[in-house]
Parts: sequence; C-alpha cells; structure tokens
Amino acid sequence: MGDPIRAGVRRLFRLAVRRDADLREELDDELRFHLEERTAQFIARGLSPEAARREALQRLGAPYEVARAQLLRSARRKDRHLALGEWWSGASLDLRQTIRGLAQRPLFTSVAVVTLALGIGANTSIFSAVDALLLRSLPFNHPAALVDIAQMAPLDATQGGSQDAPWSYPKFMTFRAAQRSLADVALDQSEWLILGGQQPERISGERVSARFLTTLGVPVVLGHDFPADMDAHPGAAPVALISNSLWQRRFNARPDAIGALIRLDSVAYQVIGVLPSSFRGLSGTADVLVPVTALRDADLGPWDLTFAMIGRLKPGGTVADADRDAQRVAAIVYQASPMNAQALTTGPAMPWSAAVTSLNSVRVASAMRTSLLVLFAAVALVLLIACVNLANLLLGRAAVRRQEIAIRLAIGAGRGRLVRLLLCESLVLAGLGGIASMAVALVGTRLLQRLNPANALAAQGLNGKLGVVGFDTIRLDPRAFGFTLVVTLVVALLFGLMPALQATRPALTHALTEGGAAGRTSLRMGASRRMLVVAEVALALILLIGSGLMLQSLQHIIAVDPGFRSADLLTMRLTVVPGSHSRESMPGFYDELTQKLAAVPGVDHVALGDCPPLNGGCNGTIMTFVDRPASIGNNAMIGVHWVTPNWFAALQVPLRRGRMFNADDRAGAPRSVLINEAAAQKYWPHENPIGSKIRIYQGGFDQGATVVGVVGNVRFGLIDSTAAPDAFIPFAQSPRADMVIFLRGRGHPSALISSARRAIHDVAPDDPVYDVETMDQRVDQASGQARFSTLLLAAFAGVAMLLAVIGVYGVMAFGVAQRQREIGIRMALGAEQRGVVSMIVAEGVRLVLWGIGLGGVAALLLTRYLAGQLYDVRPADPATYLFVSIGLFLAAAAASWLPARRASRIAPTEALRRG
Repeated sequence: MGDPIRAGVRRLFRLAVRRDADLREELDDELRFHLEERTAQFIARGLSPEAARREALQRLGAPYEVARAQLLRSARRKDRHLALGEWWSGASLDLRQTIRGLAQRPLFTSVAVVTLALGIGANTSIFSAVDALLLRSLPFNHPAALVDIAQMAPLDATQGGSQDAPWSYPKFMTFRAAQRSLADVALDQSEWLILGGQQPERISGERVSARFLTTLGVPVVLGHDFPADMDAHPGAAPVALISNSLWQRRFNARPDAIGALIRLDSVAYQVIGVLPSSFRGLSGTADVLVPVTALRDADLGPWDLTFAMIGRLKPGGTVADADRDAQRVAAIVYQASPMNAQALTTGPAMPWSAAVTSLNSVRVASAMRTSLLVLFAAVALVLLIACVNLANLLLGRAAVRRQEIAIRLAIGAGRGRLVRLLLCESLVLAGLGGIASMAVALVGTRLLQRLNPANALAAQGLNGKLGVVGFDTIRLDPRAFGFTLVVTLVVALLFGLMPALQATRPALTHALTEGGAAGRTSLRMGASRRMLVVAEVALALILLIGSGLMLQSLQHIIAVDPGFRSADLLTMRLTVVPGSHSRESMPGFYDELTQKLAAVPGVDHVALGDCPPLNGGCNGTIMTFVDRPASIGNNAMIGVHWVTPNWFAALQVPLRRGRMFNADDRAGAPRSVLINEAAAQKYWPHENPIGSKIRIYQGGFDQGATVVGVVGNVRFGLIDSTAAPDAFIPFAQSPRADMVIFLRGRGHPSALISSARRAIHDVAPDDPVYDVETMDQRVDQASGQARFSTLLLAAFAGVAMLLAVIGVYGVMAFGVAQRQREIGIRMALGAEQRGVVSMIVAEGVRLVLWGIGLGGVAALLLTRYLAGQLYDVRPADPATYLFVSIGLFLAAAAASWLPARRASRIAPTEALRRG
C-alpha cells in the first residue's frame, strides 16, 4: 500500500506543475469541449451542424490555431509563475529550517564555518598576490604589444652560452635604425637624483629616450612630451617631465609649473610636462623623467652599458618575429661598436646577440614567480583539506538524520527535494564561511604587504624590471571578491552534493527499522568518511613534506658563509652632489671623510666600497686576457668592485695569495687588481694568477692591469647563489662619486649612526646620507625570499596538519558514538579497556598509514617542482620524508586514541542504554 499512497502524495504535490505535453493535451480537450458545447447550443437554436460549428469558431474571437497558441502561452506563463512560487516557497522553507538546525548545533556550525573561512580566506589572499603580480594587465596602452629587448653577452668559450646585458646609447641608436619589426623602441634607466631648493631631497628618477612615453602609450596631462628629435642631439638642453606627485608637492599643482626650472644634481632642468597621476615610470616610483641625451658625451660611449630597452610591436607583429629580427640587428650593432681591438691580440671576440620577450614575462623576478605559484598550489591544498573536512561533517550529520530522511521519503518527498534541502545546508555553511573568509583575506593581504619579500629583492636589483607591479598593489578588489564567490559556490556544490546524494538513497524499510541493514547503511557512510580521512592525511603530508624541505633549505641558507663577518658592521651610502668635487679631487675628499669617521668614538675600521655585499645588481663587465689564446676563453664576465685598501680588513676578508692593496696603488701608479678565489678557479684553474695581465672594461682599466692578489669569496648576489668571479679595483686609481661607507666598531653598530652622521655632515653638509643599515640586516634581507616562502608554506602546512588531525578525530569520535552498543556488549562479555582502546586505535592507525603511503608517493611526484626553491637539499630527501611522516602519524594516532579512551571508560550498562 505504500507505493499508491506515495504516488498519490506526489501527484498532490505536483498538481501546479505540468509537463508541456500534458498542458497541450489539456488545452486541446478544453477547446474541443468548448466548441462542442457552443456548437450544440447553436444546433438547438435551429442552425445546421456545419453552420453551428462555423458560428462557434467565430465566437472564439480569433482563428482556432491562434486562439490555441494564445491559450498555450497564457497557461505556460501561469505554470511558470506557479513553479517559481512553489520553488521559492520550498527554498524559503529549506532556508529557515537549515538556519534553525544550524543554530541548534553551534559547535558543528562553528567548526564548519571556521574551517571554510581559513581555507577560502587564505586562497583569496594568495590569489590577490598572484593577480596583482602575475595576472593583472600592465597599466599601459595595449600592454600585450610591449616587449623587453635584452642584449645577450656571450660567456667565455669554455662555458658557452650567454647572459642578459644592458644597452648603451650608441648601440640603441644603431638598433633603432636597423630594426624592422617594432613600431617604437625606447631606453630607460632608473637612478636617484638630488632635487635642489630650500629643502633639497633625494628623489627617484628615470633617464629615458625621446619616445619612451609614446612606446608605452602614456599621455602627458599638462605641457608636452619630449621633442621627437631629442635622441639625435647628445648634450641637448636639459628638460624634464615631472610626476603628478612632484607637481603638487613642489608647485601646488599650478599650471605655470610648465617652463619652470628645477635643479637635479646641480643641473638646471626646464619642466616641459606633467605625467598622469597613475604613472611614475617603469619603476613605479619615479618623480621625474629626464633625457638620456642630457648626459655628457663621456657617459654615452658604446660600452657604457647601463640602459634597459623596451619596444612596441607593429600591428599584427609577434614576439617571435621581433626576436628573429633582433638577432639579425644584433650583428649590425656589434659590428658598429666591437670590442677594443687592443684587447683581442690573440683572436676575435665572440659576437653579441639580442633577445626579445614579452614585457609581461619580466614583470617580476623568476624566483618570486615560482614562489607565488608554489604558495598558490599549497593554499589550494589547504582549501581542499578544509572541503574534505566539510564533506566529512556533512556525511556525519546526514548519518544522524538518516531516519528523518527515510520518513520524508516514505510520505512522498522526492529525492530531488531532499537533495535541495541538504544542499541548502552546505550552501549556508559555505556562505557563512565565505563571508568570514573576507576577514581572513584582509589579514592575509596586509601580512603579505608587511612581509613583502620584494623589498629585499629590489634592494638586490632582482625584483624584475617593472616596479609598477609589486606587493604594495595587492588589494581586495572586485576580482578578489569574485574569486571568493566562485570558490564558495564550488565548495558548497562539490562537497555538499556527495553527502546529499548518499544520504537520500537508503532503503526505506531498513532505514525505518533497527537492525543489520541499518548497520550496513551506516557502514557505507563510514566507508566514505574513512576515504575522505585518508585523502586528508595524504594532502596534509604533501604540504608538510614541502614545508620540511623548505625549512631545511632555509637552515642551509642561514648557515652559508657569506665570506665576511657581518657582526658589528654598519653601512651607509653617500651621494656627492655632482659638480661639488672634481674627479681628481674625489680621493682627497674621501680621505678627509675617512679620517673624520675614524675619530668617532667606538669606530675601529673605516672603509669605502661601491656596492655592499649581498646586494646584487653590482657592476659587472667583460674581462679579457692579454696573453691568452682565444680558444680557452677571451670574453670572460666578471663582477667589478671599487674599494679602499682597508675594505678587506673592515669586512675581515682573508688574503689567499699575493698581496692586498696598499698606499702605492694610487693614481699614476701601474694599475693593480685583486680577484677572488672563484675567479682564480674559473679563469686560472691550473696556474697561479698572480702577475697575469688583464683588461677590465670599466673604471679605465681597459688599458690593462696586473693581478696582485687573490682574496676569499665574498657573496655579492643572493646568499643561496654560488660565489661569482669578482675583481676589485683600487678606489684611488679610479675615483667614483657615490660610495658605501663601512664602519666596524665596538658594541652594536646602530649606536654609531648619529655620531657618524654628524661627522659626515661636518665634511659634506650638502651631500645626502641614506640606506643606513647594519650588515646583519642586509644578511637577513638576502634570505628574505627564502624566509617568505618558507614561513607561508610552513603556516599552510600547520593548518593542513591541524585540519587532518581534526578530521581523524571527528571520524573516530563519530564511529565510536555509532558503535557504543557494540562496545558495551564487548565490555559486558569481559573485554578489557586496553583491548577496546587498541581495537579503535588500530582502525584509526590503518587510515593514517594509508594516507601516509599515498601522500608520500604524491609528494615524490610533486616536490620536484620545488627544486628551484631549495638550496643544498634534494626534493626526495629521505630524512625529511621520514621525520614528517612520523610526526603526522603520532599526531593522528593521538587523535584516534582520545575518543577510544573516552569510550572505554563508559560503564557497559551505560553504553548499552545509549546504544
């Protein structure tokens, strides 16, 4: 009898919603009945059957088919309204019932919402970083057409290959005249300038070519752009474009700023235009743009390689076409300005080339790109674990409600209706989790801005070529909100649908009665929950192994010997205002400054260098060998550093062979050079380099110099990179204006800052001092990228482990609650507490071992993508796998032991009564 009643109830519930075929049949019946009745009436009045039918059709008011179509449309509209009203009424009822049910179970609701908030919020914050740094379009006109053009310098013949190199002004002019694939090309170089006035300030600027703004598609909002023919006239009148910020700060946004003069590095520049507020150069911080051609001719030689080059593709052009054309033009560029023939007495130099890539591809450093993608994958795993926990919670809740669901099915509720009811619960939970996740995302984005590893990379010149994208641009914008909404809906539907479908298909008789079949239903649900726990443990293990590898790598990075002693060492940069001292007087000026600083109490050593260690982006150039065959290398790349003789003592860099610089290495004396061990091993692997003659193409040393000593390796790049070949030039033989001051003293170096500033001010009151940091701070910055990735990955792994342990505990606690009757019977028959605990824990341990096994295999496959992020650690490091697996096993086993211990302490009579 159950089936007829159930069918009748369904028919009763579905009266308002009809199938289209049924609707057509009902309308045809009604029209037919109406016509027959009217026809019968007219026949009764004396009309013939044919006339009566014609009259009845006319009384319809429209042709039969038209009247039928009108009635059909009206009926469909009515049914749609009824269906929508019924759906809305049912959905409102489901929503109210869901809210009441969740309010009655605050612990269940809180755990689910917090779990989802952590998972979705973490994903939103990392997505915001990925979107800002990797996905968002560059803030230029048609950014897809913009390209980066790199000059490719060949490495030595023994090593082969090539590396990126900057451009010089003459090479740029030759390239621009010969290329055919680009609509525009432009030069750009970031530099610091001293803005004069009553309140002098150090500002960021960029030195650019004439069509820089045209290439980027950026307009001038006031005034006009650089003259189109400016590049053809080196030494032309200095003009400047100023940022909107500087226009407001210095000129109060007055239109008469156009034509005004500003002093930059003691040179008067005429303001000819104001830039848009949204544009501050490729660096993202520039306050002023000045012409390349405003430099002296001496600074615009063919081998003064200091500029980056960008271009815009012609309409319909491709990056591949531009790259092929650039390689052709590179040969012309090199022929126009080859290496100094005097340096190549033993053979020809290897030719230089060029490469074109999308400007978007160099927006951030490759290390940062990899870190962000790894973190995005990690946080996606955290969300997946959170969703598995949600599915587990919903499965447990559905198991508790199986009798309620069976009763609903028995009285005629459709399965779809019940699935909608259960999905409503998952949607509400996911919605609450999504709303709460915005608070987590807000905290996450602010944490990312605070951690900002790009600060360290920027200090090292390794933060990509575009400062217009950075961690300061991370924000919760509509794209982030849209991402959160999509993730919330996917979580609700994907991980709420499985429990809903499984809970609505029990056999009615079995679910409505107590017995073995009910137990089988419970076991089916238990199997699904156990599979989810295995998945949780496996996913958590992947993250834990990844974070373990990163932690080991970070430990190795911290333990790396940078080649100097950083403790008690203070560094500060000094910029000498151009024109205040001649090049010849620079050594005397710095000698006076050094003596003044040496007299500061607590200072033991004072030294000068052009670039601090672990800074990256230091000078590099070509080194050639006077008496070496070209077949074993004659285009060697080497780092170049200007230092005073006591620099090595101040940093405690050891001498390996030969001698250090001394007072005899002065202007007019034969040029001397020190090299590091890396250079000696690479370029003189089987001979003594002392006394070798080399040419270095910076600082005037291209005329030749003698290697007088070999010193220990000092790392100037990232701390986790190998020591590069370096050469050291005596400052007295090649004076420079901008130098870094190194002070080694007693006690904490920060105590020397104020007195050192006063001493510098006494000698150079107009020269700004900046970038004041202890050497320990620079060491920390050098590992900033590794610390950033490791910290976040470890945090995500910790959350994943916590969620996995909670999942194991939840499944075991639910299973114990479902088996209380069985446990009571066992204990009544004489089972010991220890045996009951062992039985339950063994079941949990089996799940954990399955998860560890599957997770270990997956980790072997996935952690190889971390290889580029690891230093001195193999992705398949067995110690990490073993340690992490044991830790996760013990934590999960403890989560199984807690409910087992609690169940074993219940009296058998109490367990039987509860069961």
